[in-house]
Amino acid sequence: MSQRTRGLAVLLRRAQWVLDDLAFQVGAGRLDTDDLSAAALTLDEMARLLRETAKDDARISA
Repeated sequence: MSQRTRGLAVLLRRAQWVLDDLAFQVGAGRLDTDDLSAAALTLDEMARLLRETAKDDARISA
């Protein structure tokens, strides 16, 4: 497993935890600005890393 792949796996798992927690909070009728911001930041990081990984994989495959 490469460093990038390992980082992506960790970030995907963190996103899962953050979103699970957020879903629980929303379902309980509690919206917290910090929780929403943390989820948005995690999703932004995840999207960036997914795009970078896709670009790298496309270069390697070409």
